[in-house]
Amino acid sequence: MSFPNGPWRAVARLAHLPAAAQRRLWRTILCGWALALLGAWAGLSAFTRMEEKQVDELGQTYMSVAPLAAEVMDLRQRRGQLEGQPPLLAAERVARSAGIGPERLALTPVQQPDGVQRLSLRAQALTLPELVGLLRDLNVEAGLGTVSAHMAPTPEMDDRMDLDLVLAR
Repeated sequence: MSFPNGPWRAVARLAHLPAAAQRRLWRTILCGWALALLGAWAGLSAFTRMEEKQVDELGQTYMSVAPLAAEVMDLRQRRGQLEGQPPLLAAERVARSAGIGPERLALTPVQQPDGVQRLSLRAQALTLPELVGLLRDLNVEAGLGTVSAHMAPTPEMDDRMDLDLVLAR
């Protein structure tokens, strides 16, 4: 339908409709407008719920990653703190910081003709957190590399391990 004089001619025709038809037209327009607003509200509500779920998922991811990132930053900060000390002293400090007392730890220097500083470490009855902490900190804090290693279960203690290491810097 073309509007040569604009849309007003069509509006003028609506004014000449009978009263019942005008009421029906206005009800239809109001119902259509209400449905359009209701549809827009439903769409925005669904979009908001979807965004809230994404934000919650990101929050959960942050809560699981944040402690790991803090640990990595702490390890980077502690890297090589004991590298300037002799291997025997550095290994002893690492073992003590891991909670391994002198009754469960034996450290002996190994003499090598090539001048490489080596060290034999024997730790007894280690729990898994102690074992992991000791191995990580020997490398990270003390700068000691493992030349050879042997682990065996502690007799009569199924949840603990004995550890024999030869370390070198």
